[in-house]
Amino acid sequence: MSGHPYGVLGDLEVPLALGLLRLSTEGRPDTENAIRVIHHALDQGIRVLDTADSYGLDHKDLHYGEDLVRQALERWDGPVDQVRVITKAGLDRPKGRWMPNARPAHLREAVDLSLQALGVEQIFLFLLHVNDPGCPFEDSLTTLAELQQAGKIAHLGLCNVGIGEIRQAQRHFEVCAIQNELSVMNRKSAAEGTLELARQLGIPFLAHRPLGGHAKVDNLLKNRAMKPIATRHQITPHQAALACLLDRGPPLLPLIGATRVESVDASLGALSVRLDDADREGLASKISFDPGDAALADLQLIPVPELARPMNPGDGPGGDAEVVMVMGVQGAGKSSLVQAYEDAGYARLNRDLIGGKLDDLVPMLEDLLAQGRTRVVLDNTYATRLSRRPVIRAAHRAAVPVRCHYLATPVREALINIVMRVLDRYDRLLGPDDLKELAKTDPNLPPPAALARFAAQLETPMVDEGFALVEEVPFERRPAPELSGKAKALLLDVDGTLRQTRSGEIYPTDPDDIEVLPGRRERLQQWLDDGWQLFFVSNQSGVASGKLSAEQAEACFERTIELLGLPVTDAAYCPHPAFPANCFCRKPMPGMGIALARKHGLDPTQWVMVGDMPSDQAFAEAIGATYHDAHRFFSD
Repeated sequence: MSGHPYGVLGDLEVPLALGLLRLSTEGRPDTENAIRVIHHALDQGIRVLDTADSYGLDHKDLHYGEDLVRQALERWDGPVDQVRVITKAGLDRPKGRWMPNARPAHLREAVDLSLQALGVEQIFLFLLHVNDPGCPFEDSLTTLAELQQAGKIAHLGLCNVGIGEIRQAQRHFEVCAIQNELSVMNRKSAAEGTLELARQLGIPFLAHRPLGGHAKVDNLLKNRAMKPIATRHQITPHQAALACLLDRGPPLLPLIGATRVESVDASLGALSVRLDDADREGLASKISFDPGDAALADLQLIPVPELARPMNPGDGPGGDAEVVMVMGVQGAGKSSLVQAYEDAGYARLNRDLIGGKLDDLVPMLEDLLAQGRTRVVLDNTYATRLSRRPVIRAAHRAAVPVRCHYLATPVREALINIVMRVLDRYDRLLGPDDLKELAKTDPNLPPPAALARFAAQLETPMVDEGFALVEEVPFERRPAPELSGKAKALLLDVDGTLRQTRSGEIYPTDPDDIEVLPGRRERLQQWLDDGWQLFFVSNQSGVASGKLSAEQAEACFERTIELLGLPVTDAAYCPHPAFPANCFCRKPMPGMGIALARKHGLDPTQWVMVGDMPSDQAFAEAIGATYHDAHRFFSD
């Protein structure tokens, strides 16, 4: 790491950086005036420019801010080699919104396009804009490390992160910069220890929104902590706010935003302000930039506790001190494993039972350990290293080792478990409104989106996180008596597979608008002759949208069966909205299949699905059925 007070950015004579967000997004000046602002900042000695691939108006305007930097530097007659350009990726701009996207493919494409926009062969400092909740953080970090190894990036850093994320990133690459929000009005990054960690690592802490952000900047005019400093030094409250940040010294580097030359000059005016002890004492009585006790504890490097006895796979509950984490997707079957620990006297901490947030369990764990209750089991999803870290550190501070049971239950199987749980408790499939209401009293019924979120975030647990042992528990489905019938089922999608409308509509609302597609009756008769039963499984979101009633949908099914002239054992359909799909009965969710199996004693090893949509094929995979495309099935 560089010995300069601002790390890789060097020994800056003007300890301010210019952020190009407001020069690039809504309300921006035209290109010429934007370049004029950049040139003025450079002429005044600013040597750090901060931009991002997403700095533009929307998804059609990506890399605008980077192109602006390139144009400004090409047309500046100053020492361009002294200027350090920072760019970022990890956000998308669909229709002007800011949406996380740190998936590997997106990052690779973004870096290549940033190189083109900046007109360079290597990006000097590249920051991951956000930790995308829809993508494992490990995948994003691995991708950045690969891009650096390929020579496309010189230095890497992170934006909008905490200590845990920085420590996790350090496993993949040297973290050379941190960029978080920090101002006299928002001191979260200081209180949580991120600023102090940057100081310990000797890397720049780039404070964005140093005046609170464009929407809140006027709040400084009535800020009681700034008024005395502004009055005493005869400066504006905004300059006082910047002076307070600058007084913290390296490695803190405020990122000022400006759309006018005058705004740049106003910010530079804060450089001439020198706070004295009286200013600092007055400020300390109102606000603090010091890390809290929890942050200081989080900054410590805690040794892994020594084991009283070896931990081996297959060991059950024991008498020695240990914290046991049972992790896996909702519906994975954690409760049955946890019961053995509870029966052996372990204290249990579970968010669904206690309520609140996952982080709320950590103080409870600390209290138990401090009381000498050193055998504790926690069963939650814990999909990411970041979610597991506070538990591990709390245990290690108490010199207690941590064991991890990872239930490697596929999401497909977990979905089936939850559907069976729903049917056990309520004897029917539930709609989105039912699930939302029951979530208040029955937390073991997560919505489908929760399982999808787990799958998107999952980072497989590893010993290097601080676990004494990670034991993977493979999934094994035990035969359920209610699903052990011998009936063979041919599951059939309806619209586009068996029937079409005479009117050309996607689905019928009137029984008289239905015609059966050619060859359907003859082919299905063959399956009936071979001992199969016929079932309809159909998505009918038109019921939810009001385009047809449940009675109309059922009448259309009856007319379809009449036109086929064949016995259909049952017709199951999902009447809930298509988007978002928040029920377990809408294909590709497995609900309709499991419900039919229970109702009619179907054998899950002997069912076949025929459909014409990707959701039909995914439904077949979800219930373990053999899938046939309708066109081929009825033309063979």
